Amino acid sequence: MGGFLTGASGECLVTENSKPDNNDPLAAATHDLEAAEMRLAGARAEEAAAELDVERAIEEIKDAERDRDIVEVHVTHVNEVEKASFREKLSSTLQQVWDKSYIELKIAREPKDVFQTGGEHPKSLMNYLGLTLEEARRQKVIENFRFGIASETGGA
Repeated sequence: MGGFLTGASGECLVTENSKPDNNDPLAAATHDLEAAEMRLAGARAEEAAAELDVERAIEEIKDAERDRDIVEVHVTHVNEVEKASFREKLSSTLQQVWDKSYIELKIAREPKDVFQTGGEHPKSLMNYLGLTLEEARRQKVIENFRFGIASETGGA
């Protein structure tokens, strides 16, 4: 029975031809043991490398999932022409986004302010403030994460 050795990268280092030529059973057994130990060492090194690869892949997945659950929100205060952008979780409600918008815009809320979609044809979101960003998008209440705050201006 011949022995062979493999290196850490799996290459063969010892072949059957390198086995002792004499018929000494102890020498043959020692040679086979050494070959088995070398293969085991190579397998352990390969296992350690694979475990590191698995750990890195798990971290990449966690990062990707984390990034997938966060979006960039853009808010404009229509009357003040102030703009702000910030990152927000898809699980945040429109109310939470509206509240955070005032902090990011560094302006005070007025009693008659209205939270609305951004763009050319804004629509009020006041009846949808309990929806999360994800729910609002899925229900087509919003098309994107661009919002506006409009203040009712007082008349004479």
